[in-house]
Amino acid sequence: MIRKMVVSAAALAGLLLGAPVSAQVPAQVPAQVPAASEAAATRPDRGFGTLLGGLKTFTQKESPDEEAAAGDDVAAQVFGATPPWAHPAVQHYVNLVGRHLAAQAERQDVTWRFVVLDTPAINAMALPGGLVLVTRGLYQKLETEDELAGVLAHEIAHVNRKHQWKVLRQQKLVALAGQSIGGGDKARTARVVADLGAKLIARGLDKSAEYEADRDGVVIAARAGYDASGLIEVLSRLRQLKPGDGDTSVLFATHPSPAQRIEALTAAATPELEAAAVPSAAASRLHTVR
Repeated sequence: MIRKMVVSAAALAGLLLGAPVSAQVPAQVPAQVPAASEAAATRPDRGFGTLLGGLKTFTQKESPDEEAAAGDDVAAQVFGATPPWAHPAVQHYVNLVGRHLAAQAERQDVTWRFVVLDTPAINAMALPGGLVLVTRGLYQKLETEDELAGVLAHEIAHVNRKHQWKVLRQQKLVALAGQSIGGGDKARTARVVADLGAKLIARGLDKSAEYEADRDGVVIAARAGYDASGLIEVLSRLRQLKPGDGDTSVLFATHPSPAQRIEALTAAATPELEAAAVPSAAASRLHTVR
């Protein structure tokens, strides 16, 4: 994977509620788990299970229901500004790939949902409770299912580590401290959470959390049978874009630069991940769902 990384470096509706997409899909798109799972079945684990150490040390006092409710509060505001893309085949396809990837993550106490937003902006984000959002602009930049898997796995890793939820929960407690919510004013609390969530999306996470999600996401993608360097390919393409462009402004403002992320991933590569840096059997399928 180091070799491939170096080469590359040189170059939010019904979905919110968790209902599976039921629209008709082109014949080329599978109705079940992506074919990458077949590749996963033929690849030995090679120690992937040990590469995400420490993921079972989550705070036990946090309620999955509280986390999911917070995520839905933020998502309602996101969807109010940017609706899901009216492309049922893409929504169905992204959910199939996303849920296959999520099955490889440690956390199974959330309802994983994946939505493509109808905006030319190039970005992806995760919300507490398992909701992963990808913009139409980013989706249309992708060239293989391995690259889609790399993007989705990065966001799944954020939820797996509770990156957004830990920040949002702490900020919510501070924001509500001293306020008389009286008998539990759920509507008022929801407004506070939605406002804090919008600010978190605009500001982004600490850079260390982004690097961690990159590293974890590569492992999750490899576990699922995808090319472990899929995310590197995406970052290499994003590196060619102008930071000042309106479609990339939020992405570049909330994440380390693509070059920095490529460098960090290259440094973190392991022999197991190097061996998994080969195109998956499903790599070309993305071209059937455009």
